Amino acid sequence: MIKSITGTRSYIIVDFGDRRVKIQGELTTAPAFYGYINSIKNWEAPFEDNLITESEREGIVAQISKYNNPEFPVFLENW
Repeated sequence: MIKSITGTRSYIIVDFGDRRVKIQGELTTAPAFYGYINSIKNWEAPFEDNLITESEREGIVAQISKYNNPEFPVFLENW
């Protein structure tokens, strides 16, 4: 379950409580964030040595889609 989503103009950090993942992308003036699914590769420290499996990646994408805030939407795309 997502605890929070924070970030900058070029990435977001999705906090799941016990683990976090960084997703590269772009912030638009809408405002909306367009993230690149292919940038979801590793968990953040201290779990950076753990690769994210395809199944985990699909779960992360599904959870972000459900979590979305209408005032600041996050869209994930295959790039």
